[in-house]
Amino acid sequence: MSRNMVWAFAGLLSGALAGYGVSIAMGAPDLGADFRGSTERGKEQLTTLLRRKEAALDRRETSLVAKEADLRAAEEKMSERLAELTKLREEINALLADLDQEREARVAGLVKMFEAMRPPAAAAILEQTEEPIALEVLERMNKTKAGKVLAAMTPAKAARFSERIGKAALNTEVPQ
Repeated sequence: MSRNMVWAFAGLLSGALAGYGVSIAMGAPDLGADFRGSTERGKEQLTTLLRRKEAALDRRETSLVAKEADLRAAEEKMSERLAELTKLREEINALLADLDQEREARVAGLVKMFEAMRPPAAAAILEQTEEPIALEVLERMNKTKAGKVLAAMTPAKAARFSERIGKAALNTEVPQ
């Protein structure tokens, strides 16, 4: 490019810029200003949208933190309740064990008492006793003494007791 051409291009460019400046001064619309204005509005809208999203995320985070705290509290209450129930179960099991020991002691005492009686007297009493109790006593008695007591009972009652004792020993269903 020659020097003259460079000066010509520079003059042309400066004239165009001067004309653009004059047109703006005379009230012609500045297209660059519209572009800059729409860019500023876009930035403001984007900033507003981001602030709303951030506020929504903050609310959601707050809600999640509150729910998490509620869940922890509920879990703690459940753990406490489970501990209480476990303690109650242990107490009930201890009471049941005590009752079983007490029952065992009573039955053992009854067995000794009936073994010490004469067979006809023991038979007369056991015939009048509730069947489950009489059966328990007969099963725990010395077999020789229990046989003598059964021999002193009425044949029907002795047969019923013998049948129930035999079925229980064979683990078959015992009729009522």
